[in-house]
Amino acid sequence: MGPRPGEAAQTAPDGDGAPISARRPGDAKQRASSRAALLLVDDRPENLLALEAVLEPLGQRMVRANSGEEALRHLLVDDIAVIVLDVQMPGIDGFETAERIKQRDRTRDIPIIFLTAISQGLDHRLRGYGTGAVDYIFKPVEPEVLRAKVAVFLELHLKSRMLQDQREDLARKTTDLERSNRDLEQFAYIASHDLQDPLRVIAGFIELLADRLGEHADPQAREWMTRITATAERMSALISDVLAYARAGVGTAVMEPVDLDAALRAGLENLGDLTGEQGVDLRCCRLGWAMGSFVDMTQVFQNLVGNAVKFQDPGASPVIDISAEVRDGMVTVSVADNGRGVHEDRFERVFQVFERLEGDPYPGTGLGLAVCRKLVERAGGRIWMEGNEDKGVVVRFTLPAVAAAPA
Repeated sequence: MGPRPGEAAQTAPDGDGAPISARRPGDAKQRASSRAALLLVDDRPENLLALEAVLEPLGQRMVRANSGEEALRHLLVDDIAVIVLDVQMPGIDGFETAERIKQRDRTRDIPIIFLTAISQGLDHRLRGYGTGAVDYIFKPVEPEVLRAKVAVFLELHLKSRMLQDQREDLARKTTDLERSNRDLEQFAYIASHDLQDPLRVIAGFIELLADRLGEHADPQAREWMTRITATAERMSALISDVLAYARAGVGTAVMEPVDLDAALRAGLENLGDLTGEQGVDLRCCRLGWAMGSFVDMTQVFQNLVGNAVKFQDPGASPVIDISAEVRDGMVTVSVADNGRGVHEDRFERVFQVFERLEGDPYPGTGLGLAVCRKLVERAGGRIWMEGNEDKGVVVRFTLPAVAAAPA
């Protein structure tokens, strides 16, 4: 037979002080309910039996204590939701017991309901509340009143414990997810780095083969070599973008004041002759400073301007407007183009990994905007796309503003 109501479970407590027999699978509320108990403290056994009979309809485990000292011992090992405490007891009385309970970090928040048959004077009630009790009930007790009051504090305890369990579950899942992401990003970094070497070898041998054959190569062979070289170059670009994406997710960015104009210039230099060959009309206002990483912002500008140049209708002249404004402690940078544009239902999808537009004839890997999102979010900002007023799109991103720009 199991323990009678009021008897503590005769099993060893687990790591958090809850008897193992009380643990059962289920949701957070079930787990909290299975651990919590009512502590009934009275030096007279017949009073404890009466309390058990009154509170048994609540369906909660009950623990008896015949003295204040025994109650304090139970609190060392049991998860107690509510304490029903008699005031007049030999040894340490209820008031002193309550004071000791409130002195312990582990038990100070447990609600205490005093029961007393002694004076109903104001001084006794004030002393009871002064020790931290939530209620002060006089004997003889009305069963419905006591049961209702205990039920209220029991429900508060269960909800509090349920929220704590949910927070712990969420924290554990978040930690597991972060660890999984770090492992995946590290794998992508290593794999991308190691895959570049074979591609360089392939490209090198194709170049040697072309030199060896020279004019003796037939048109079919030259076409095949051209295709192999183009495929190797595309694969190399894809690996480089995967590597950039993996790097964007590793570690925490070192936040410092960044000269956005200098970062834009560095990004344009990395694009090489791309902007010059396409006859780009670049219109840029003074961007100023923001908090972030210079290297990361250089990459963001490089990707955004590169996209604006690349996604143009054949024969069109790219026009790119870049501006910035400060509002509510954030710098918003806008990169607008007059390109082919993106349908509004794709504004969010284009920031996903390997996302490319249907029928997209332009070269690329579909990782550029995904890298931008990681870098901007790592700096504490956000990035999004909107339609341009006339033609093309506007990509905007925010960064924390600098309190005072460096001299």
